[in-house]
Amino acid sequence: MKKIFNKGFTLIELVIIMVILGILAAVAVPRLGSSIGSSEVAAEDAVIGNLRSALEVYAMDKVVENSSKSYPTNPFNALDDKSRIKLTGTSWSYGGTSISHLRNDNSSVYWTYNSTTGEISSSGSDADNSDPVYVNHDWCASYCYDLNQYGSFENIPNGWWPPEYPVQECDCSQ
Repeated sequence: MKKIFNKGFTLIELVIIMVILGILAAVAVPRLGSSIGSSEVAAEDAVIGNLRSALEVYAMDKVVENSSKSYPTNPFNALDDKSRIKLTGTSWSYGGTSISHLRNDNSSVYWTYNSTTGEISSSGSDADNSDPVYVNHDWCASYCYDLNQYGSFENIPNGWWPPEYPVQECDCSQ
């Protein structure tokens, strides 16, 4: 007499496993997305904190050199060469009055830099808050319209947007 041993899983067992995996994926994916966003904010906070520290070290070096506290016009110049190249070669930039970071979701965030005082802050009442700010001036809609019509800032006629309008602060991604 032959004994038949069935090895493997039944169809029902496989379906149950697939349902369980689907439920786990449905719960885990949204949590993963929010942890990526919060880790990007934490990384931005770390960069801004390092910039603040580097600016103070730079200012103290200037005091030693010429007995006068001063800050660089570009905050990234306060960093050592390796750090400056690493940051500015990626998604960080400085545009005259604001530090900007292009996030992975292609949204930009900004901090204001004052080269006279060396302060990096967000717009608002809390100067110690390093949360990024999306700037929406009343004229940003016009700039975003022009940007859409001309395709890039370089194609907009010279003098169309004078320097008193910090167009780099406008969020035209919406």
